[in-house]
Amino acid sequence: MMEDMSVEMIAILLAAGRGSRLGGGGNKVFHKIGGITILERAARCLFNHPAVSSMIVVVSPSERDRIGSLLAGSFTGHRFCVVSGGETRQASALLGLRAAGEMADEAGSGRVIALIHDAARCFLPVETITGLLDTIGRFHCGAAPAVPVKDTIRFMDETGRSIVRTMPRERLLATQTPQGADLDLLLNAAELAEKENVKVTDDLELLIRIGFPVRLIKGDPLNIKITTPEDILFAEACCIT
Repeated sequence: MMEDMSVEMIAILLAAGRGSRLGGGGNKVFHKIGGITILERAARCLFNHPAVSSMIVVVSPSERDRIGSLLAGSFTGHRFCVVSGGETRQASALLGLRAAGEMADEAGSGRVIALIHDAARCFLPVETITGLLDTIGRFHCGAAPAVPVKDTIRFMDETGRSIVRTMPRERLLATQTPQGADLDLLLNAAELAEKENVKVTDDLELLIRIGFPVRLIKGDPLNIKITTPEDILFAEACCIT
């Protein structure tokens, strides 16, 4: 378990994407699974953990009022703030980190750990959050959940028609979210990437590029990212409540 349970945890929930591959023409976070929106499910996963004290929800500017009203009705008594996101996921994550920094400063918090989570992953187990917070808290590192790759992965040439090599499957992992670290460290790394106009693939990449240690913990196969209609069918078929 984490050595210092007085450390504050702020979750940053990214919900500004459009979800074009899911179809329907709108933001996929409003799609309902079992009568509950993807957004509410993702927020509930985070708030269900006793160590998560606050949440920053990053949304499209045009949906800020709608999402704020939806969450206010579902999470009475919880501390959260809805802020506008940017043009890319990386930009939205930075805006979320800045908002989290302001929230922590206003509260006069000491050590703060930030977890950045994609709202499209709305079946996050509480055990995964515990593992992340414990790893970050004890080892002062960045951390993310990951699962083994089941398929054989081929590395292709630039044309996409010829195989260059087959990747060693036993050394490959698929990274999930949440990804996190100490808030001040993540924020500084994100600000530096923006200043240097560096594009990253995910939040841990911000830390990797500045040489900060990162660790992967065991992920969960059910922590899927809702991306396609097939993902919706899978989630509904599993009867996840």
